[in-house]
Amino acid sequence: MDYDTRFAKRIFPARAKTIDSLAARDDNFRELCADFSIADELRRKWETSSAAERNERHAECLELVETLRNEIEAALESASMIVIKLLPRR
Repeated sequence: MDYDTRFAKRIFPARAKTIDSLAARDDNFRELCADFSIADELRRKWETSSAAERNERHAECLELVETLRNEIEAALESASMIVIKLLPRR
């Protein structure tokens, strides 16, 4: 599997297998992981920038990283849920 899930697995190491499993079957989740990684790269870039807009852009990136983190966590929670089908009473 050559998906860009490394950053997600670094943030959620206990869920690495679930991340791999979900990425293997869900295009949207793979894109979410890729966006998460890119957003963190941008955050690090702005963190060390000397540009005048550094603080504003860094704050935007922090917010984006946190939003994507929450989305990934929600997807992982959904993927980990066990569905119990109740059978009708006889």
